[in-house]
Amino acid sequence: MKSKNILITGASSGIGRETVRYFASRGWKVAATMRTPEKAGDLVNIPGVAIYPLDVTQPHRAEQTILKAWEDMNGIDVIVNNAGYGALGILEGAGDEQIIRQFDTNVLGALRIIRYILPLMRKRRKGTIINLSSIAGRMGLPLYSLYHASKYAVEGFTESLFYELHPFNIKVKLIEPGPVRTEFNGRSKDDILPPDDNRYIAISQKVSHFYNNSFKYAAQPTVVAKTIYRAATSGTDKLRYPAGFQAKLILLLYRILPGTWFRKLTRILINI
Repeated sequence: MKSKNILITGASSGIGRETVRYFASRGWKVAATMRTPEKAGDLVNIPGVAIYPLDVTQPHRAEQTILKAWEDMNGIDVIVNNAGYGALGILEGAGDEQIIRQFDTNVLGALRIIRYILPLMRKRRKGTIINLSSIAGRMGLPLYSLYHASKYAVEGFTESLFYELHPFNIKVKLIEPGPVRTEFNGRSKDDILPPDDNRYIAISQKVSHFYNNSFKYAAQPTVVAKTIYRAATSGTDKLRYPAGFQAKLILLLYRILPGTWFRKLTRILINI
């Protein structure tokens, strides 16, 4: 069987890194892209993996990398928009820089990569675009307002692209993880400091405590990598792929419970 080619953004750690490993282990050629190629580590030693510098917030350089990878690999079958950023906290405390970075990375970054790859895929009349969303793109939870806004946007434009790209045999997919054991809830998280208000501070403390506990039972990045692989190889028009037990359970509860019940349950669990 002819080897297939995939390009993955945000491949230096977490879900992106495990996805590189998983696809390479199955014989795929992988363009692993990251802002700092020096962080590639042992990925450089994996057969079939090539490292490329790519910052989704730098349009011209990102386009150059996409074109270079396409030429080097003689085409790209699947592209995974995994690069992401999370500014978490009370909205009133957010600065313009955090708001702009949230959308520039999660939304505009993905849109840029898609725009650059589409003319190439369209000429070949085939390809798959996989966008990393989250259960945060399907529901709202406290302290995630900026992150939710970006993931809701990803959900919306991806579903719209389903119709636009169907005539060209280009498939689009959404991956929706719940909590995952990555640096997202650690050093990669950008905490928004709450305004000097005792109620805001109390909410922030309770919510942070709840999330920290929930991440103790989070899925491993490999679970998400396997879901991405399933989406890339399914050959169907299925759009959404929840990843991990927590994601499936939370989305099920969100779907079957009345909205008022779900929000009340959330408040009770977090004690706010």
